[in-house]
Amino acid sequence: MYHILCFGDSNTYGFIAGAGGRYDESIRWTRLLQKNLGEDYYVIEEGLNGRSTVFEDPYKKFLKGIDLLEVSIASHNPIDLVILMLGTNDVKADFKTGPKEIRDGLECLIKKLRDPMIYNKAVLIVSPIHIRESIVTSVFCESFGGLNGVELSKKLAPAFKELAKQYNCDFLDAAEYAVADDTDAIHLDAKGHAALAAAFYNKIKEIQNDRFK
Repeated sequence: MYHILCFGDSNTYGFIAGAGGRYDESIRWTRLLQKNLGEDYYVIEEGLNGRSTVFEDPYKKFLKGIDLLEVSIASHNPIDLVILMLGTNDVKADFKTGPKEIRDGLECLIKKLRDPMIYNKAVLIVSPIHIRESIVTSVFCESFGGLNGVELSKKLAPAFKELAKQYNCDFLDAAEYAVADDTDAIHLDAKGHAALAAAFYNKIKEIQNDRFK
């Protein structure tokens, strides 16, 4: 089996925009990816609502990705590919970040993945979907800095793509395939989950084909 660890935030967990709760296995992109790839693959879900790269949430514990990435790899080994999709929560106003700080946070996680004592195999860096302008009417408006958060989320892809190249990782821009639900401006709807599942399927096949050329 080809083992794939999906390490991300609420859009990997499958948080339902507006309603809360979690999409079931027929909707989450991780489970759709498993279905599309078939029985020769094993897709592991490691999504956590509110997870950041390295920033400490003042209200909740255990949300720093850097603290649990190594643990997740150790508990799920062997792993052939890590899909790393974080960055949206790094935009939160409490963290007072810009593109550089978020880039540097992601780089800390990539360095762990490039440590031969921890992992050092295939990595797919994913720049997350953009926060939408409808954030101004969303329950998340204040915490994500309103329209400033929208603009910041749009600046992540170039920085993440540069990091992927620097550390010999593959790259995918999720915003090219899916948009956030207008209900809360941050989370995927069912259509978005399906679109991402298809994009990841194609990218994984590309990664494997490149390896065997």
